Amino acid sequence: MKLYIRTQEPGDRRDHVQFDHCFEVGSQDEWRARIEAVGDRIITSVLKPTGVRIPLAGPHLHKRSHPHERHYTYDLAIHESYRAAAEKLARAVETAIAGSRRCLVYLPLRGALPIWRAVKRYLREIPAGRLVEYHAVTSSFVMYPDALEIRGKGCGRASGRYANILELRRLRDWCIGPMGFDHLLYVDEIVSGGMLRGHVNEMIELGVTAMLPVTVAALADAFGTRSKANGHLNRLAAQRTIHAFVWEGCHTLVSEDQKFTLGTHYVDHEFGPHVVPVLTDTLEWFDEKVRFDRDVVGAVETFDPVE
Repeated sequence: MKLYIRTQEPGDRRDHVQFDHCFEVGSQDEWRARIEAVGDRIITSVLKPTGVRIPLAGPHLHKRSHPHERHYTYDLAIHESYRAAAEKLARAVETAIAGSRRCLVYLPLRGALPIWRAVKRYLREIPAGRLVEYHAVTSSFVMYPDALEIRGKGCGRASGRYANILELRRLRDWCIGPMGFDHLLYVDEIVSGGMLRGHVNEMIELGVTAMLPVTVAALADAFGTRSKANGHLNRLAAQRTIHAFVWEGCHTLVSEDQKFTLGTHYVDHEFGPHVVPVLTDTLEWFDEKVRFDRDVVGAVETFDPVE
């Protein structure tokens, strides 16, 4: 599998916005060693199930914790609601970023990626290189190891929530200008909207919104009735603090915190914001993801062939 690591090391990133180091790893021990070797300069990492897939184990990787996991029932109508909302959102996104020549698509893992994959299905033909994905890792329930002494806003032990600030600093200081991005499209899910609102506020505080236009695009649970953030985002758009806020609602965000549908999670919540694939004992996707991909995205995500 391929391990992509991002660090706090200074220096322009002119070639790879998505990572600073890339390694082929053949075991879980090697995966962990590669991350630990970075030390306290680590930001996040993503392990992709490309090449030879390896078994992974950990206290949180396969445990069914969220109600969406414990009470999963396949419902085509719920998938159709999600798909239809993504199709509508695609039209709004196209309008919002119409003037962009090179757009950075900021996708917090894990929730934003399935939304974006569904939206991308309905985007009209996009020139190669115009949309560049960035898979940020920002889960609040994952903690950096205390030994690294990475401290959050309140000077306490930092969680993956603080990783959003580290990810944005990396982009602001070393990627956006050198790589010629002229728009940032931030995609995410909305339940209450607290996380999305916090991420946008940090983009403002860190000066990202002053560097380039930022469009916020979201898919909302319960058709948006649970959201407490829409008014705030609409005001930011009206004030031109952000370029635009566009959203659509669906019946149920079935991908929310459902690792078996998402296909990604964490081996250990105490090891830090390091995303890995969630695979069956035979190293395939779980049925939940297969059904979701087929109904909502249009095709099941493939594993890259072994080179």
